[in-house]
Amino acid sequence: MPISRSALLGLTACLILDGTFASRVGGESPPPPAARKRSDVERVLAPAAGKRPTESSRRELTIVLLADRKDHGPNEHDYPRWQARWALLLGGSEASREPAANLFGPDRVDPAAGKGTHNVRVMTAQKWPEPGQWEAADTVVAFCYLPWSPENIAQARGYLERGGGLVLIHSATWTMPGPSADVAAIVGVGGFERHRHGGTEMNLVAPAHPICLGLPAAIQFVDEPYWPPTPAIHADRIQILAASKEQTVVGQPGESLQPLFWTFTCGKGRVFGCVLGHNNWTFDDPYFRLPLLRGIAWSAGESPYRFDDLVLTSAAVTHE
Repeated sequence: MPISRSALLGLTACLILDGTFASRVGGESPPPPAARKRSDVERVLAPAAGKRPTESSRRELTIVLLADRKDHGPNEHDYPRWQARWALLLGGSEASREPAANLFGPDRVDPAAGKGTHNVRVMTAQKWPEPGQWEAADTVVAFCYLPWSPENIAQARGYLERGGGLVLIHSATWTMPGPSADVAAIVGVGGFERHRHGGTEMNLVAPAHPICLGLPAAIQFVDEPYWPPTPAIHADRIQILAASKEQTVVGQPGESLQPLFWTFTCGKGRVFGCVLGHNNWTFDDPYFRLPLLRGIAWSAGESPYRFDDLVLTSAAVTHE
């Protein structure tokens, strides 16, 4: 019987294999994946090179980075570190005093990180944005469990319906205390039932979507997928961009594609969902950064390629 997510929050780490829970309290984290080759990443970025907006054409954006206290073991769910380092990545030294933009391992100091990106203002929030932040934001990027009370659902719905953007990363897609049809109505997915840790193959489902431009058809990650989306998604309202093959029924053979990245619209607003992001090293992977940064730009109503030049900043790449 699958264990609820709330039952796991007090553990240092966990592993689910074939539906069976095995604790890793005090144990070693899985090793990080090998770094991508810089030359391969540059080839992936190349198809969008001519589509990036010029600095003079980039309107001013306000991005709110929403986080909470760290709630998992080493190199997992490090919301404060992500918030501070992605504030640097997006907003430069005016937004953060961090020395580098990577989350995992020694600092990979990159002069480009201090520059941020042109015409972007970064604000930070804890647990839930303040009313003034909802008013100011072009998009809210959330990486933490969200307090989906009826009042907060109504506030987020109003924000989206008038044209705001919302990005949900990993735990922000896992609805607490359980899946919710009301949450699904505004972000496309109302939560999940199962999860596992380890190797995950991401398969493009919508390769023609602008967010997916140039990405390989299949990409290997070491992270934590969630599935199945609950309640069942409405295929006519949500667009799945990428998915992983997961066991359909616990203890029985058979797999089905489960969403890892998706887009959704609510009124005039845009939502980008991202299931991966459990491990710190995932945020340093340029093949993860690329769709996430494009999803952030897309959610704000901008060209999805506006932040492509940040993909390699402090990223985990070799010089091959």
